[in-house]
Amino acid sequence: MTPEEVSPHLRRVMREARKLYVDSGRWLVASHKTLLGERADSFVELMDDLHRGLLVKVYTVIIRSDGRWTRMEKYVCSLLLEHLWDQRLHGSELRTAAEELLQQSDTLSWEVLVRPFVVYEPLSDRTANLQTIVMRLANLVAKCDGLACPNELVALHTLQRDIALALHGVRADVATPVMPHEQLPGGPAPTNHAPANSALGRPAPANSAPSRPAAQAAGSKSTLERPRQHSGANPTAGELEAAPTLTPEEQLSEALDELDRLIGLGAVKDRVRSLTNFLRLQRERQSAGLPTMPISLHMAFVGNPGTGKTTVARIVGKILGAMGILKSGHLVETDRSGLVAEYAGQTAVKTNQLIDSARDGVLFIDEAYSLVSGGDDAYGREAIQTLLKRMEDDRDRLVIILAGYPDEMDELIRSNPGLSSRINSRLEFDDYEPADLGRIFELLCEANHYRLPPASRHRLLLGLDALHRVRDRHFGNGRLARNAFEECVRRLADRVASVVPLTPELLTQLEAEDMGLPGLAPQELERMVGEPHTLRVTCQSCDKRLKLSGRLLGRPLRCPQCKKQFKANWAAVEKE
Repeated sequence: MTPEEVSPHLRRVMREARKLYVDSGRWLVASHKTLLGERADSFVELMDDLHRGLLVKVYTVIIRSDGRWTRMEKYVCSLLLEHLWDQRLHGSELRTAAEELLQQSDTLSWEVLVRPFVVYEPLSDRTANLQTIVMRLANLVAKCDGLACPNELVALHTLQRDIALALHGVRADVATPVMPHEQLPGGPAPTNHAPANSALGRPAPANSAPSRPAAQAAGSKSTLERPRQHSGANPTAGELEAAPTLTPEEQLSEALDELDRLIGLGAVKDRVRSLTNFLRLQRERQSAGLPTMPISLHMAFVGNPGTGKTTVARIVGKILGAMGILKSGHLVETDRSGLVAEYAGQTAVKTNQLIDSARDGVLFIDEAYSLVSGGDDAYGREAIQTLLKRMEDDRDRLVIILAGYPDEMDELIRSNPGLSSRINSRLEFDDYEPADLGRIFELLCEANHYRLPPASRHRLLLGLDALHRVRDRHFGNGRLARNAFEECVRRLADRVASVVPLTPELLTQLEAEDMGLPGLAPQELERMVGEPHTLRVTCQSCDKRLKLSGRLLGRPLRCPQCKKQFKANWAAVEKE
């Protein structure tokens, strides 16, 4: 590959890495500030520092594998340093800086660099994006000179395994490393596995005062925080401009647009829009001095896992905040463990503390029925009684959403007259259809710059349909689509690991052979393509039902009735 071919792809993947970390940090601070505690103010800066460490780690792991530093690897290093420091180095300066990166890389572990995506559950659905960025960068470094020696291929496979273990192989009963001098709130306490001298700053001495953010730690600048004059093209987190402040109407419009963009969930969208219209009417009547109707905004979200309940709860909070019904509209997520204490008399205290953190926003309680499971559960009853009291006392400053499986949630609400009288909105989240799951998969592809040719769409759709037909209450829904995406990316990485030269198409196109679904062997997917079946789509202009071939999925079609052109990315599967 030439410098002209490498440069745009490398710059893009580095920008995507920074965007993933910084945007994730911003979003966690904005939507889940209670998870971060007092570290929220420095969290975005920490995430920006972590992305630098990730890039350095990937680069150094690959170039070390064959003991050579080729001309193209030097060029890649210069682009990396330009991204890190806004300085373009050459000659002896470049070699010295590269040696510093190698030394700093030894102090970094994958577990440290990806830890926020493991510790903070709201970021867990971004791990596929993170893995994609890591493997794209690794492949670019390994094959930038048009060659891939056996040692580099081994390094690629080892890196792929290590990053997957760091993201998905962490056991809850084993202490894991944390950022030096910067414990992530909500995670285990620091252990002696933490690096002694990280590129993100030296650890503070024991018993010292709380340290500064990672980028400013311990006096001397770290390699990744080398002094630089910024051109404005790649500012640090500390220089990031605050997002423009939106008016309440703009915030409401943005929240409703986000609701509309969700895949499927037609009935849920209608209910939320109807509630929004009702609240608008109430607000207008109040402004006109007319009487208004009191309403309880506490709700029950019922449905199987992965159907978007948490996402919709977050949007409901934004809507209520934009309309001034709640002061902030932030979302606090919890389950039984966040409400029930270990000792008698402590549950009410624990529940009240959690509710206090959710006041002026939404408290989302997943698997709420677990509070009354197991018969005589005094602790669960204490939590419910505390919730009931606060539902009434703070009804103008708090919305509580109980969520879980339909049957168990119905039983919970029927079992307690206090709940049934306070929760009069029940939103049902149906399982996604196979075509909807395909659309969720496609959104993940678009976010990660992957393309799906028709053959890949066809094979994936048939697999999703097969799993949907035998689904039970534990069907993964959106999580199934995410898991499938991660599996496909892993299969792609295995397929291209030994391929040179590396082209943008190889890095970005998921072929039919890359398609993989949990619970289905690749041979089964291949067999399904040859079995009798029919694909049907509906014309978006005249609603005519059309039959089409799998090779036309994702391509423009012309309706034979109305002659309008449309694109059928996904279809309904009919077994013959």
